[in-house]
Amino acid sequence: MKIDSFVKITLLKALQPLLPALFIIPFLIPSIAMALASDRDQPIELEADTADIDDLNGVSVYTGNVILTQGSMVIKADKLTLYNDNVKELEKAVAVGNKKLASFKQRPEGKSQDFKARAETMIYYLKKDKIHLLKKAHVQQDGDTFSSNKIIYDTKKETVIATSQKDSQGKPVAGSNRVRVTIQPRKNK
Repeated sequence: MKIDSFVKITLLKALQPLLPALFIIPFLIPSIAMALASDRDQPIELEADTADIDDLNGVSVYTGNVILTQGSMVIKADKLTLYNDNVKELEKAVAVGNKKLASFKQRPEGKSQDFKARAETMIYYLKKDKIHLLKKAHVQQDGDTFSSNKIIYDTKKETVIATSQKDSQGKPVAGSNRVRVTIQPRKNK
C-alpha cells in the first residue's frame, strides 16, 4: 500500500505543472472542431467579370470566372446565380460551368481533407444542406470518389446518392455516365 501511495503522490507531483494545460485542452478541442461550422457566419466574398443584382426579386447573377468564398467553402463557375429568400438570406446557389466544370470545395467538420465536387451544373440548397450535381458529376472525399450523371450530397449527414442517366421509361441510357465508386481501404489505427 505504501508503494501505491508513493507512486500516486510522485505522479501527481510530476503532473502538477501540466494540470492547467490538461484542464484547458477539453475546451480547446470543441472550438477547433467547430471552427468550420462557422462557415455560415463568415461573410460571402464574390469575384466575377460581371454582376447583375436584382435586390427587389432577390436574384443575383454573376458571370465570367466567378469565385465565391465563405469561410472554408469555395465555389468556382462560369456563371453563378444566387437566390435570396424573403428575409434576404441566401437560400440557393446555382453554379454552371461552360468552359470547365463548376466546382465546390469545403472542409467538413472534423476532417483533415476537403470535400470536393464538380459538375456541369451544381445547385446548392444552403438551408437544406444539400448539393445537387448534374451532368459529369464527380465527388471526392478522403480519397473516395463517386462519379455519375447526377449526385446528391447531404453536407450535414455526409451521404451521397448517385444515379446514372435514365430514359423516359426509367432505364439507363446507353453510353451515359454510369455510377462509378472508388472506396479506399481504411487504415486500422
